[in-house]
Amino acid sequence: MSEPAREPLKQTARRLLPFIRPHQRGFWAAVLAYVAAACTEPLIPQLLKVVLDEGFAKQDAFPLWMVPAVLIGLFALRGLFGFLGQYLLHWTIGRTVQSLREALMAALTRADARLFTGMAGGTAVTKIVSDPLQAVHLLGTASVTVLRDGLPALAMLGYLLLINWQLTMLTLVILPVMALVLSQVNRRVRRAGTAAYDSQMALSSVTDDIARAWKLIRSFNAREFELRRFAEAAYRLRQNALKQTAANAMAQPLSQMVASVGISVIVSMALLQGRQTGSTPGEFVAFIGALMLLMSRARHLADVAQPITNGLIVARGCMELLDTEPEVDQGTRELGRARGDIELDGVRLQYPGASGPALDGLSLSIRAGQTVALVGPSGAGKSSVIHLLQGFAAPDAGRILIDGADSAELSRSSLRAQFAVVSQDIVLFDDSVLANVAYAQAQPELERVERCLRDAALWDFVQTLPQGLQSRIGSNGSTLSGGQRQRLAIARALYRDAPIWIFDEATSALDTESERAVQEALTRHQGHKTVILIAHRLSTVRGADCIHVLQAGRVVESGTHAELSARGGVYATLVQMNELE
Repeated sequence: MSEPAREPLKQTARRLLPFIRPHQRGFWAAVLAYVAAACTEPLIPQLLKVVLDEGFAKQDAFPLWMVPAVLIGLFALRGLFGFLGQYLLHWTIGRTVQSLREALMAALTRADARLFTGMAGGTAVTKIVSDPLQAVHLLGTASVTVLRDGLPALAMLGYLLLINWQLTMLTLVILPVMALVLSQVNRRVRRAGTAAYDSQMALSSVTDDIARAWKLIRSFNAREFELRRFAEAAYRLRQNALKQTAANAMAQPLSQMVASVGISVIVSMALLQGRQTGSTPGEFVAFIGALMLLMSRARHLADVAQPITNGLIVARGCMELLDTEPEVDQGTRELGRARGDIELDGVRLQYPGASGPALDGLSLSIRAGQTVALVGPSGAGKSSVIHLLQGFAAPDAGRILIDGADSAELSRSSLRAQFAVVSQDIVLFDDSVLANVAYAQAQPELERVERCLRDAALWDFVQTLPQGLQSRIGSNGSTLSGGQRQRLAIARALYRDAPIWIFDEATSALDTESERAVQEALTRHQGHKTVILIAHRLSTVRGADCIHVLQAGRVVESGTHAELSARGGVYATLVQMNELE
Protein backbone atom coordinates (compact mmCIF):
# COMPACT_ATOMS: atom_id res chain seq x y z
CA MET A 1 0.00 0.00 0.00
CA SER A 2 1.42 3.37 -1.00
CA GLU A 3 1.98 6.01 1.65
CA PRO A 4 -0.36 9.01 1.71
CA ALA A 5 0.96 12.08 -0.11
CA ARG A 6 2.71 14.58 2.11
CA GLU A 7 1.81 18.23 2.03
CA PRO A 8 4.17 20.62 0.18
CA LEU A 9 6.68 22.43 2.37
CA LYS A 10 5.23 25.81 1.33
CA GLN A 11 1.90 24.78 2.83
CA THR A 12 3.67 23.66 6.01
CA ALA A 13 5.30 27.10 6.23
CA ARG A 14 1.91 28.80 5.93
CA ARG A 15 0.47 26.58 8.64
CA LEU A 16 3.24 27.60 11.04
CA LEU A 17 2.30 31.28 10.82
CA PRO A 18 -0.66 31.09 13.27
CA PHE A 19 1.74 29.81 15.95
CA ILE A 20 4.12 32.72 15.36
CA ARG A 21 1.53 35.48 14.98
CA PRO A 22 0.60 35.82 18.71
CA HIS A 23 4.27 36.50 19.49
CA GLN A 24 5.07 38.67 16.46
CA ARG A 25 5.88 41.76 18.53
CA GLY A 26 9.12 40.07 19.57
CA PHE A 27 9.91 39.27 15.94
CA TRP A 28 9.34 42.81 14.71
CA ALA A 29 11.35 44.24 17.58
CA ALA A 30 14.19 41.91 16.53
CA VAL A 31 13.86 43.14 12.94
CA LEU A 32 14.21 46.75 14.10
CA ALA A 33 17.31 45.87 16.11
CA TYR A 34 18.89 44.14 13.12
CA VAL A 35 17.97 47.09 10.87
CA ALA A 36 19.81 49.39 13.27
CA ALA A 37 22.81 47.06 13.21
CA ALA A 38 22.72 46.94 9.39
CA CYS A 39 22.83 50.72 9.15
CA THR A 40 26.31 50.68 10.68
CA GLU A 41 27.66 48.31 8.01
CA PRO A 42 28.34 50.80 5.14
CA LEU A 43 30.15 53.10 7.56
CA ILE A 44 33.10 50.68 7.73
CA PRO A 45 34.20 50.90 4.05
CA GLN A 46 33.41 54.64 4.14
CA LEU A 47 35.79 54.98 7.08
CA LEU A 48 38.47 53.14 5.10
CA LYS A 49 37.99 55.58 2.21
CA VAL A 50 38.35 58.58 4.51
CA VAL A 51 41.43 57.16 6.20
CA LEU A 52 43.20 56.38 2.91
CA ASP A 53 42.28 59.59 1.12
CA GLU A 54 42.64 62.06 3.98
CA GLY A 55 44.63 60.26 6.64
CA PHE A 56 47.66 59.99 4.39
CA ALA A 57 47.18 63.10 2.23
CA LYS A 58 46.35 65.46 5.11
CA GLN A 59 48.42 63.96 7.90
CA ASP A 60 48.70 67.12 10.00
CA ALA A 61 45.00 68.00 9.80
CA PHE A 62 43.66 64.47 10.29
CA PRO A 63 42.98 63.59 13.98
CA LEU A 64 44.32 60.08 14.69
CA TRP A 65 42.04 59.59 17.68
CA MET A 66 39.02 59.61 15.36
CA VAL A 67 39.82 56.18 13.84
CA PRO A 68 39.77 54.10 17.05
CA ALA A 69 36.90 56.15 18.48
CA VAL A 70 34.70 55.66 15.42
CA LEU A 71 35.65 51.98 14.96
CA ILE A 72 35.05 51.11 18.61
CA GLY A 73 31.80 53.03 18.60
CA LEU A 74 30.60 51.33 15.43
CA PHE A 75 31.35 47.84 16.69
CA ALA A 76 29.85 48.62 20.09
CA LEU A 77 26.61 49.69 18.42
CA ARG A 78 26.62 46.65 16.15
CA GLY A 79 27.20 44.38 19.13
CA LEU A 80 24.40 45.96 21.15
CA PHE A 81 21.84 45.83 18.34
CA GLY A 82 22.97 42.33 17.34
CA PHE A 83 22.50 41.10 20.92
CA LEU A 84 19.04 42.66 21.15
CA GLY A 85 18.02 41.19 17.79
CA GLN A 86 19.16 37.68 18.67
CA TYR A 87 17.61 37.79 22.17
CA LEU A 88 14.25 39.05 20.92
CA LEU A 89 14.15 36.54 18.09
CA HIS A 90 14.84 33.63 20.44
CA TRP A 91 12.18 34.99 22.80
CA THR A 92 9.77 34.64 19.88
CA ILE A 93 11.11 31.17 19.07
CA GLY A 94 10.60 29.95 22.64
CA ARG A 95 7.01 31.21 22.76
CA THR A 96 6.28 29.68 19.35
CA VAL A 97 7.68 26.29 20.39
CA GLN A 98 5.47 26.31 23.48
CA SER A 99 2.37 27.19 21.46
CA LEU A 100 3.10 24.44 18.94
CA ARG A 101 3.73 21.87 21.68
CA GLU A 102 0.46 22.76 23.40
CA ALA A 103 -1.44 22.43 20.11
CA LEU A 104 0.18 19.03 19.45
CA MET A 105 -0.68 17.78 22.93
CA ALA A 106 -4.25 19.00 22.46
CA ALA A 107 -4.42 17.07 19.17
CA LEU A 108 -3.03 13.95 20.86
CA THR A 109 -5.48 14.05 23.76
CA ARG A 110 -8.51 14.44 21.48
CA ALA A 111 -7.33 11.99 18.81
CA ASP A 112 -9.38 8.98 17.80
CA ALA A 113 -8.45 5.70 19.49
CA ARG A 114 -7.12 4.37 16.18
CA LEU A 115 -4.14 6.71 16.43
CA PHE A 116 -2.89 5.01 19.60
CA THR A 117 -3.30 1.50 18.22
CA GLY A 118 -1.31 2.36 15.09
CA MET A 119 1.31 4.76 16.49
CA ALA A 120 4.80 3.37 16.97
CA GLY A 121 6.24 3.64 20.45
CA GLY A 122 8.11 6.86 21.22
CA THR A 123 6.62 8.69 18.23
CA ALA A 124 4.34 10.89 20.31
CA VAL A 125 7.20 11.98 22.59
CA THR A 126 9.39 12.86 19.62
CA LYS A 127 6.67 14.74 17.74
CA ILE A 128 5.61 16.78 20.77
CA VAL A 129 8.86 17.35 22.68
CA SER A 130 11.71 17.22 20.15
CA ASP A 131 10.24 18.09 16.76
CA PRO A 132 8.73 21.52 17.58
CA LEU A 133 12.01 22.65 19.15
CA GLN A 134 14.08 21.34 16.27
CA ALA A 135 11.78 22.72 13.56
CA VAL A 136 11.36 26.19 15.04
CA HIS A 137 15.02 26.37 16.05
CA LEU A 138 16.15 25.60 12.49
CA LEU A 139 13.73 28.15 11.06
CA GLY A 140 14.74 30.65 13.74
CA THR A 141 18.43 30.13 12.96
CA ALA A 142 17.64 30.81 9.31
CA SER A 143 15.74 33.95 10.32
CA VAL A 144 18.73 35.14 12.35
CA THR A 145 20.95 34.61 9.30
CA VAL A 146 18.54 36.46 7.01
CA LEU A 147 18.26 39.42 9.39
CA ARG A 148 21.88 39.45 10.55
CA ASP A 149 23.37 39.08 7.05
CA GLY A 150 20.52 39.98 4.68
CA LEU A 151 19.85 43.48 6.03
CA PRO A 152 23.55 44.48 6.07
CA ALA A 153 23.85 43.03 2.55
CA LEU A 154 21.04 45.32 1.38
CA ALA A 155 22.64 48.27 3.12
CA MET A 156 25.98 47.45 1.51
CA LEU A 157 24.34 47.04 -1.89
CA GLY A 158 22.85 50.52 -1.56
CA TYR A 159 26.28 51.89 -0.64
CA LEU A 160 27.87 50.19 -3.67
CA LEU A 161 25.20 51.61 -6.00
CA LEU A 162 25.90 55.03 -4.56
CA ILE A 163 29.66 54.98 -5.16
CA ASN A 164 29.78 52.98 -8.44
CA TRP A 165 26.49 51.83 -9.90
CA GLN A 166 28.01 50.39 -13.12
CA LEU A 167 30.17 47.81 -11.35
CA THR A 168 27.42 47.13 -8.82
CA MET A 169 24.99 46.17 -11.60
CA LEU A 170 27.61 43.72 -12.84
CA THR A 171 27.67 42.26 -9.33
CA LEU A 172 23.94 41.52 -9.51
CA VAL A 173 24.53 39.17 -12.47
CA ILE A 174 26.09 36.68 -10.05
CA LEU A 175 22.97 36.36 -7.90
CA PRO A 176 20.62 34.61 -10.41
CA VAL A 177 23.38 32.10 -11.27
CA MET A 178 23.92 31.40 -7.58
CA ALA A 179 20.16 31.03 -7.02
CA LEU A 180 19.91 28.49 -9.87
CA VAL A 181 22.73 26.40 -8.44
CA LEU A 182 21.26 26.48 -4.94
CA SER A 183 17.76 25.51 -6.13
CA GLN A 184 19.19 22.26 -7.54
CA VAL A 185 21.03 21.58 -4.30
CA ASN A 186 17.91 22.34 -2.24
CA ARG A 187 15.88 19.75 -4.14
CA ARG A 188 18.34 17.06 -3.08
CA VAL A 189 18.31 18.39 0.50
CA ARG A 190 14.51 17.91 0.68
CA ARG A 191 14.71 14.27 -0.38
CA ALA A 192 17.60 13.45 1.94
CA GLY A 193 16.02 15.36 4.85
CA THR A 194 12.71 13.50 4.55
CA ALA A 195 14.49 10.13 4.53
CA ALA A 196 16.57 11.15 7.58
CA TYR A 197 13.46 12.25 9.50
CA ASP A 198 11.66 8.96 8.79
CA SER A 199 14.75 7.03 9.91
CA GLN A 200 14.84 9.03 13.15
CA MET A 201 11.21 8.11 13.87
CA ALA A 202 12.03 4.43 13.27
CA LEU A 203 15.02 4.55 15.63
CA SER A 204 12.90 6.24 18.31
CA SER A 205 10.36 3.44 17.99
CA VAL A 206 12.99 0.71 18.40
CA THR A 207 14.52 2.49 21.40
CA ASP A 208 11.12 2.83 23.08
CA ASP A 209 10.41 -0.88 22.50
CA ILE A 210 13.69 -1.87 24.14
CA ALA A 211 13.19 0.46 27.12
CA ARG A 212 9.63 -0.77 27.77
CA ALA A 213 10.29 -4.46 27.23
CA TRP A 214 13.56 -4.82 29.15
CA LYS A 215 12.24 -7.64 31.35
CA LEU A 216 10.92 -9.60 28.38
CA ILE A 217 14.17 -9.08 26.48
CA ARG A 218 16.22 -10.46 29.34
CA SER A 219 13.88 -13.36 30.03
CA PHE A 220 14.17 -14.38 26.34
CA ASN A 221 17.94 -13.76 26.32
CA ALA A 222 17.20 -11.50 23.35
CA ARG A 223 19.77 -8.83 24.11
CA GLU A 224 21.90 -9.58 21.04
CA PHE A 225 18.79 -9.68 18.83
CA GLU A 226 17.62 -6.29 20.04
CA LEU A 227 21.11 -4.82 19.73
CA ARG A 228 21.19 -5.94 16.09
CA ARG A 229 17.74 -4.46 15.49
CA PHE A 230 18.85 -1.19 17.07
CA ALA A 231 22.12 -1.18 15.12
CA GLU A 232 20.27 -1.68 11.84
CA ALA A 233 17.91 1.24 12.55
CA ALA A 234 20.83 3.40 13.74
CA TYR A 235 22.79 2.50 10.58
CA ARG A 236 19.90 3.55 8.34
CA LEU A 237 19.63 6.84 10.22
CA ARG A 238 23.39 7.40 9.96
CA GLN A 239 23.36 6.74 6.23
CA ASN A 240 20.42 9.05 5.58
CA ALA A 241 21.86 11.73 7.88
CA LEU A 242 25.17 11.50 6.00
CA LYS A 243 23.37 11.95 2.69
CA GLN A 244 21.57 14.95 4.16
CA THR A 245 24.88 16.42 5.38
CA ALA A 246 26.48 15.85 1.97
CA ALA A 247 23.57 17.61 0.28
CA ASN A 248 23.82 20.51 2.73
CA ALA A 249 27.61 20.73 2.31
CA MET A 250 27.36 21.03 -1.47
CA ALA A 251 25.76 24.47 -1.23
CA GLN A 252 28.71 26.41 0.19
CA PRO A 253 31.53 25.33 -2.20
CA LEU A 254 29.29 25.70 -5.24
CA SER A 255 28.15 29.18 -4.20
CA GLN A 256 31.75 30.14 -3.42
CA MET A 257 32.88 28.97 -6.84
CA VAL A 258 30.22 31.08 -8.55
CA ALA A 259 31.10 34.05 -6.32
CA SER A 260 34.85 33.73 -6.92
CA VAL A 261 34.38 33.87 -10.70
CA GLY A 262 32.17 36.92 -10.36
CA ILE A 263 34.46 38.72 -7.90
CA SER A 264 37.55 38.14 -10.05
CA VAL A 265 35.77 39.71 -13.02
CA ILE A 266 34.53 42.67 -10.94
CA VAL A 267 37.94 43.38 -9.36
CA SER A 268 39.59 43.35 -12.80
CA MET A 269 36.94 45.71 -14.13
CA ALA A 270 37.37 48.01 -11.11
CA LEU A 271 41.14 48.23 -11.69
CA LEU A 272 40.61 48.96 -15.38
CA GLN A 273 37.99 51.60 -14.59
CA GLY A 274 40.25 53.17 -11.99
CA ARG A 275 43.12 53.55 -14.47
CA GLN A 276 40.82 55.20 -16.98
CA THR A 277 39.02 57.59 -14.64
CA GLY A 278 41.81 58.25 -12.16
CA SER A 279 39.93 57.04 -9.07
CA THR A 280 41.70 57.44 -5.74
CA PRO A 281 43.07 54.43 -3.83
CA GLY A 282 40.51 55.17 -1.11
CA GLU A 283 37.61 54.88 -3.56
CA PHE A 284 38.99 51.61 -4.94
CA VAL A 285 39.56 50.13 -1.47
CA ALA A 286 36.11 51.30 -0.30
CA PHE A 287 34.44 49.66 -3.29
CA ILE A 288 36.39 46.38 -3.03
CA GLY A 289 35.98 46.31 0.77
CA ALA A 290 32.24 46.87 0.48
CA LEU A 291 32.05 44.24 -2.25
CA MET A 292 33.88 41.70 -0.10
CA LEU A 293 31.61 42.44 2.84
CA LEU A 294 28.58 42.04 0.56
CA MET A 295 29.86 38.70 -0.78
CA SER A 296 30.63 37.54 2.75
CA ARG A 297 27.06 38.26 3.75
CA ALA A 298 25.75 36.69 0.53
CA ARG A 299 27.77 33.54 1.23
CA HIS A 300 26.02 33.17 4.59
CA LEU A 301 22.68 33.76 2.89
CA ALA A 302 23.50 30.98 0.44
CA ASP A 303 23.51 28.55 3.37
CA VAL A 304 20.11 29.64 4.65
CA ALA A 305 18.02 27.44 2.35
CA GLN A 306 19.18 24.20 4.02
CA PRO A 307 18.03 24.91 7.61
CA ILE A 308 14.74 26.26 6.24
CA THR A 309 14.16 23.08 4.24
CA ASN A 310 15.19 20.80 7.11
CA GLY A 311 13.08 22.77 9.58
CA LEU A 312 10.00 22.54 7.37
CA ILE A 313 10.51 18.78 6.93
CA VAL A 314 10.46 18.35 10.72
CA ALA A 315 7.53 20.75 11.05
CA ARG A 316 5.61 18.71 8.49
CA GLY A 317 5.86 15.74 10.85
CA CYS A 318 4.26 17.92 13.55
CA MET A 319 1.47 18.90 11.17
CA GLU A 320 0.73 15.22 10.49
CA LEU A 321 -0.08 14.84 14.18
CA LEU A 322 -2.16 18.04 14.15
CA ASP A 323 -4.12 16.59 11.22
CA THR A 324 -5.02 13.43 13.13
CA GLU A 325 -8.75 12.82 13.11
CA PRO A 326 -10.27 13.79 16.47
CA GLU A 327 -12.50 11.43 18.36
CA VAL A 328 -16.04 11.61 17.07
CA ASP A 329 -18.35 13.07 19.71
CA GLN A 330 -21.81 13.70 18.33
CA GLY A 331 -23.55 13.34 21.66
CA THR A 332 -25.29 16.40 23.00
CA ARG A 333 -27.06 15.08 26.11
CA GLU A 334 -25.63 15.42 29.62
CA LEU A 335 -26.63 12.60 31.93
CA GLY A 336 -25.60 13.88 35.34
CA ARG A 337 -24.91 11.07 37.83
CA ALA A 338 -26.41 7.79 36.62
CA ARG A 339 -28.11 5.20 38.79
CA GLY A 340 -26.10 2.49 36.99
CA ASP A 341 -28.62 0.60 34.82
CA ILE A 342 -26.89 -0.79 31.71
CA GLU A 343 -28.43 -2.53 28.72
CA LEU A 344 -26.79 -3.78 25.54
CA ASP A 345 -29.40 -4.54 22.90
CA GLY A 346 -28.31 -6.61 19.88
CA VAL A 347 -24.85 -5.03 19.80
CA ARG A 348 -22.55 -5.93 16.93
CA LEU A 349 -18.92 -4.78 16.65
CA GLN A 350 -16.27 -5.66 14.09
CA TYR A 351 -12.82 -4.07 14.23
CA PRO A 352 -11.25 -2.81 10.99
CA GLY A 353 -9.31 -5.58 9.27
CA ALA A 354 -10.77 -8.33 11.45
CA SER A 355 -12.08 -11.48 9.77
CA GLY A 356 -15.18 -11.64 11.97
CA PRO A 357 -17.13 -9.64 14.55
CA ALA A 358 -15.87 -9.25 18.11
CA LEU A 359 -19.49 -8.96 19.29
CA ASP A 360 -22.26 -10.57 17.30
CA GLY A 361 -25.74 -9.49 18.35
CA LEU A 362 -24.87 -9.39 22.04
CA SER A 363 -27.71 -8.56 24.43
CA LEU A 364 -27.04 -7.97 28.10
CA SER A 365 -28.91 -6.33 30.97
CA ILE A 366 -27.31 -5.10 34.21
CA ARG A 367 -29.43 -3.54 36.95
CA ALA A 368 -28.25 -0.62 39.05
CA GLY A 369 -26.32 -1.76 42.12
CA GLN A 370 -25.76 -5.25 40.69
CA THR A 371 -22.37 -6.96 40.66
CA VAL A 372 -21.94 -8.95 37.48
CA ALA A 373 -19.06 -10.96 36.08
CA LEU A 374 -18.21 -11.48 32.43
CA VAL A 375 -16.34 -14.71 31.79
CA GLY A 376 -15.45 -16.74 28.77
CA PRO A 377 -12.50 -17.93 26.69
CA SER A 378 -9.99 -15.50 25.20
CA GLY A 379 -11.52 -13.61 22.28
CA ALA A 380 -15.08 -14.08 23.52
CA GLY A 381 -15.68 -10.31 23.51
CA LYS A 382 -15.35 -9.38 27.19
CA SER A 383 -12.91 -6.50 26.67
CA SER A 384 -14.91 -5.31 23.65
CA VAL A 385 -17.92 -4.81 25.92
CA ILE A 386 -15.82 -2.57 28.18
CA HIS A 387 -14.43 -0.75 25.14
CA LEU A 388 -17.96 0.03 23.92
CA LEU A 389 -19.33 1.03 27.31
CA GLN A 390 -16.72 3.79 27.62
CA GLY A 391 -17.35 5.07 24.11
CA PHE A 392 -13.93 4.19 22.68
CA ALA A 393 -15.73 2.59 19.75
CA ALA A 394 -19.26 2.76 18.36
CA PRO A 395 -21.30 -0.40 17.72
CA ASP A 396 -21.94 -1.28 14.09
CA ALA A 397 -25.46 -2.28 15.09
CA GLY A 398 -27.61 -2.31 18.21
CA ARG A 399 -27.83 0.09 21.13
CA ILE A 400 -26.15 0.68 24.48
CA LEU A 401 -28.38 2.26 27.12
CA ILE A 402 -27.26 3.91 30.37
CA ASP A 403 -30.27 4.53 32.64
CA GLY A 404 -32.40 4.22 29.51
CA ALA A 405 -30.42 6.88 27.60
CA ASP A 406 -28.76 5.86 24.36
CA SER A 407 -25.01 6.24 24.91
CA ALA A 408 -24.64 7.52 21.33
CA GLU A 409 -26.68 10.58 22.34
CA LEU A 410 -24.51 11.31 25.38
CA SER A 411 -21.41 13.47 25.19
CA ARG A 412 -18.22 11.44 25.65
CA SER A 413 -17.32 13.36 28.82
CA SER A 414 -20.76 12.77 30.34
CA LEU A 415 -20.65 9.06 29.43
CA ARG A 416 -17.17 8.45 30.82
CA ALA A 417 -17.94 10.31 34.02
CA GLN A 418 -20.16 7.34 34.95
CA PHE A 419 -17.26 4.85 34.98
CA ALA A 420 -14.25 4.09 37.13
CA VAL A 421 -12.09 1.49 35.42
CA VAL A 422 -9.19 -0.67 36.51
CA SER A 423 -7.72 -2.31 33.43
CA GLN A 424 -5.35 -5.26 33.21
CA ASP A 425 -2.90 -2.79 31.61
CA ILE A 426 -2.03 -0.65 34.61
CA VAL A 427 -1.17 2.99 33.87
CA LEU A 428 0.38 5.11 36.62
CA PHE A 429 2.03 8.52 36.56
CA ASP A 430 5.50 9.63 37.59
CA ASP A 431 4.13 11.54 40.56
CA SER A 432 3.29 11.02 44.22
CA VAL A 433 1.04 8.31 45.64
CA LEU A 434 -1.45 11.04 46.56
CA ALA A 435 -1.54 12.45 43.01
CA ASN A 436 -2.06 8.99 41.54
CA VAL A 437 -4.97 8.13 43.84
CA ALA A 438 -6.68 11.53 43.57
CA TYR A 439 -5.85 11.81 39.88
CA ALA A 440 -6.64 15.19 38.24
CA GLN A 441 -8.03 16.58 41.53
CA ALA A 442 -6.79 20.03 42.53
CA GLN A 443 -7.79 19.60 46.19
CA PRO A 444 -7.53 15.93 47.23
CA GLU A 445 -9.49 14.76 50.27
CA LEU A 446 -6.83 13.13 52.44
CA GLU A 447 -9.28 11.12 54.55
CA ARG A 448 -10.91 9.75 51.41
CA VAL A 449 -7.50 8.91 49.92
CA GLU A 450 -6.58 7.00 53.08
CA ARG A 451 -9.89 5.12 53.02
CA CYS A 452 -9.40 4.08 49.40
CA LEU A 453 -5.83 2.94 50.05
CA ARG A 454 -7.04 0.88 53.00
CA ASP A 455 -9.76 -0.71 50.86
CA ALA A 456 -7.09 -1.53 48.25
CA ALA A 457 -4.87 -3.11 50.95
CA LEU A 458 -2.08 -0.60 50.29
CA TRP A 459 -2.24 1.80 53.23
CA ASP A 460 0.22 -0.11 55.44
CA PHE A 461 2.77 -0.10 52.62
CA VAL A 462 2.34 3.63 52.00
CA GLN A 463 3.04 4.27 55.69
CA THR A 464 6.48 2.69 55.28
CA LEU A 465 7.48 5.04 52.44
CA PRO A 466 9.90 7.87 53.38
CA GLN A 467 7.47 10.63 52.45
CA GLY A 468 4.23 8.72 52.84
CA LEU A 469 1.54 9.93 50.46
CA GLN A 470 3.98 12.43 48.93
CA SER A 471 6.44 9.71 47.87
CA ARG A 472 6.99 9.56 44.12
CA ILE A 473 6.51 6.17 42.46
CA GLY A 474 8.60 6.56 39.29
CA SER A 475 7.64 6.20 35.65
CA ASN A 476 4.49 4.05 35.47
CA GLY A 477 5.06 3.00 39.09
CA SER A 478 8.55 1.58 38.44
CA THR A 479 9.43 1.64 42.16
CA LEU A 480 6.44 -0.59 43.02
CA SER A 481 5.88 -4.30 42.63
CA GLY A 482 3.25 -5.61 40.21
CA GLY A 483 0.75 -6.18 43.00
CA GLN A 484 1.36 -2.74 44.50
CA ARG A 485 0.83 -1.10 41.13
CA GLN A 486 -2.45 -2.96 40.73
CA ARG A 487 -3.64 -2.02 44.20
CA LEU A 488 -2.78 1.63 43.60
CA ALA A 489 -4.84 1.56 40.40
CA ILE A 490 -7.73 0.03 42.36
CA ALA A 491 -7.46 2.79 44.99
CA ARG A 492 -7.64 5.37 42.19
CA ALA A 493 -10.83 3.80 40.84
CA LEU A 494 -12.34 3.67 44.33
CA TYR A 495 -11.52 7.35 44.89
CA ARG A 496 -13.34 8.41 41.75
CA ASP A 497 -16.59 7.16 43.28
CA ALA A 498 -18.33 6.76 39.91
CA PRO A 499 -21.72 4.97 39.85
CA ILE A 500 -20.29 2.15 37.67
CA TRP A 501 -17.05 0.33 38.49
CA ILE A 502 -15.28 -1.90 35.98
CA PHE A 503 -12.54 -4.27 37.08
CA ASP A 504 -10.85 -5.88 34.07
CA GLU A 505 -8.52 -8.54 35.51
CA ALA A 506 -7.90 -6.02 38.28
CA THR A 507 -6.84 -8.58 40.91
CA SER A 508 -4.77 -10.85 38.67
CA ALA A 509 -1.45 -9.76 40.19
CA LEU A 510 -2.61 -9.80 43.82
CA ASP A 511 -1.83 -12.43 46.40
CA THR A 512 -4.70 -14.21 48.09
CA GLU A 513 -4.71 -11.96 51.16
CA SER A 514 -4.71 -8.73 49.12
CA GLU A 515 -7.41 -10.06 46.81
CA ARG A 516 -9.58 -10.91 49.79
CA ALA A 517 -9.15 -7.38 51.18
CA VAL A 518 -10.19 -5.84 47.85
CA GLN A 519 -13.18 -8.17 47.57
CA GLU A 520 -14.30 -7.20 51.06
CA ALA A 521 -14.13 -3.54 50.04
CA LEU A 522 -16.23 -4.27 46.95
CA THR A 523 -18.70 -6.21 49.06
CA ARG A 524 -19.22 -3.13 51.24
CA HIS A 525 -20.30 -1.23 48.14
CA GLN A 526 -22.47 -4.02 46.79
CA GLY A 527 -25.95 -2.71 46.10
CA HIS A 528 -24.70 0.88 45.98
CA LYS A 529 -22.49 0.58 42.89
CA THR A 530 -22.90 -1.24 39.62
CA VAL A 531 -19.80 -3.43 39.43
CA ILE A 532 -18.62 -5.28 36.31
CA LEU A 533 -15.92 -7.89 36.85
CA ILE A 534 -13.80 -9.54 34.19
CA ALA A 535 -11.57 -12.20 35.67
CA HIS A 536 -10.15 -15.66 35.26
CA ARG A 537 -10.11 -16.26 39.01
CA LEU A 538 -13.05 -18.24 40.33
CA SER A 539 -12.65 -16.54 43.71
CA THR A 540 -13.23 -13.17 42.05
CA VAL A 541 -16.40 -14.03 40.11
CA ARG A 542 -18.19 -16.58 42.27
CA GLY A 543 -19.67 -13.96 44.60
CA ALA A 544 -21.21 -11.93 41.75
CA ASP A 545 -24.98 -11.45 41.66
CA CYS A 546 -24.98 -12.70 38.10
CA ILE A 547 -22.33 -14.29 35.84
CA HIS A 548 -22.64 -13.87 32.08
CA VAL A 549 -20.70 -16.37 29.99
CA LEU A 550 -19.59 -15.00 26.61
CA GLN A 551 -18.61 -17.05 23.61
CA ALA A 552 -17.99 -15.86 20.03
CA GLY A 553 -19.33 -12.41 20.90
CA ARG A 554 -22.62 -13.57 22.43
CA VAL A 555 -24.00 -14.37 25.87
CA VAL A 556 -24.49 -18.13 26.00
CA GLU A 557 -25.24 -18.53 29.71
CA SER A 558 -26.28 -16.34 32.63
CA GLY A 559 -26.85 -17.09 36.30
CA THR A 560 -25.19 -17.33 39.69
CA HIS A 561 -22.15 -19.49 40.32
CA ALA A 562 -24.29 -22.22 41.89
CA GLU A 563 -26.84 -22.16 39.05
CA LEU A 564 -24.26 -22.31 36.29
CA SER A 565 -22.22 -25.01 38.02
CA ALA A 566 -25.35 -27.16 38.40
CA ARG A 567 -26.32 -26.60 34.76
CA GLY A 568 -23.19 -28.33 33.50
CA GLY A 569 -22.79 -25.98 30.51
CA VAL A 570 -19.97 -23.77 29.27
CA TYR A 571 -19.31 -22.23 32.68
CA ALA A 572 -19.01 -25.62 34.36
CA THR A 573 -16.65 -26.71 31.61
CA LEU A 574 -14.46 -23.63 32.14
CA VAL A 575 -14.26 -24.46 35.84
CA GLN A 576 -13.44 -28.10 35.17
CA MET A 577 -10.73 -27.17 32.63
CA ASN A 578 -9.21 -24.71 35.13
CA GLU A 579 -9.99 -21.78 32.83
CA LEU A 580 -11.51 -20.39 36.02
CA GLU A 581 -9.48 -21.36 39.06
